[in-house]
Amino acid sequence: MHHHEVEKFTGKFGVITCSSSRTEDEDESGKTIMELLENAGHEVVSYDVIMDDRDLIREKVQKFLEECDAIIISGGTGITRYDVTVQAVSSLAEYEMTGFGHVFATLSYQEIGTDAALSRSTAYVVDRKPVFCLPGSPAGARLGVADIILKQISHIHHELNR
Repeated sequence: MHHHEVEKFTGKFGVITCSSSRTEDEDESGKTIMELLENAGHEVVSYDVIMDDRDLIREKVQKFLEECDAIIISGGTGITRYDVTVQAVSSLAEYEMTGFGHVFATLSYQEIGTDAALSRSTAYVVDRKPVFCLPGSPAGARLGVADIILKQISHIHHELNR
């Protein structure tokens, strides 16, 4: 594999928080994600807090993709019966970026130990755009955005638009 220099990409992001208990006012993870994106020069053009429901998640992702270059979803990546984000997004996806999940798990393990094994954080390509599925915790959201997404989004965008 090779890594080459690509033009810096600043894009339009959608942020979705999947939660059966949080409101926008209580959405620390969503606020963290939006702050990190905006501080890096990206624009958050769509944001919503929705229930953990497969059909609702699918509909929101499809709607947001009409105006966004990428989507970050917080929540629904655990192993409870209510954690359905991964199933919802995978059903829309052209393919999974499996390396994202491996890198996330490695970095997460360094921070929280073996509890990292309970997360199914991953990323997909839907309509030639990245959709990232991150944990609902502010720490997990920060890790995914600051330590992976912001460092790779220019390269991801370059590769998906070749």
